[in-house]
Amino acid sequence: MKGGFVMPFSKESLLKDHVVQDDISGFLAEGTEIQGEVRFRDVLRVDGKISGKVISEKELVVGETGEVDADIDVGVLSISGKVISEKELVVGETGEVDADIDVGVLSVSGKVTGTIHVKEKLEIHPKGRVLGEVTLEKPNLVIHEGGVFEGNIDMNAGKRKDSRDAASRKEAEVEEIRRHSSTN
Repeated sequence: MKGGFVMPFSKESLLKDHVVQDDISGFLAEGTEIQGEVRFRDVLRVDGKISGKVISEKELVVGETGEVDADIDVGVLSISGKVISEKELVVGETGEVDADIDVGVLSVSGKVTGTIHVKEKLEIHPKGRVLGEVTLEKPNLVIHEGGVFEGNIDMNAGKRKDSRDAASRKEAEVEEIRRHSSTN
């Protein structure tokens, strides 16, 4: 291991196919959480949780139990955990993501597999592939010629949620009026 700290772990659980043990400079174990800004030089494996900001010119590997709720600025992002961001996630042509995703905007030129929730816009570029269950809060889906979507999609979920919230508020108001009327 080049720098960082040493923790007992199995090589199989730590490594992604393309990452060798000597490249790992840091490891955040499951059950561990960091809030704030995280900077690293080589490869950081996250099986715990990071909230805030992650910065590196090298690779961030998010394991199956990993969760990153942060602004991410890294050279390479490898994910098999969970991604949460109010902003945009861009998956390049060589990128592959197998994760639960909850983002503002998702732009895909590589491959994304999982349960995906998008608040603003999903765009699948010519070489992009999206496989899985997709929920769009707004009906803003762009699939360029050559782009592929396989799975189920729920469009305009945000409008239905707003309608359900308004209906619930109205029911609560009616119930309050009934209670007030029955006590008088």
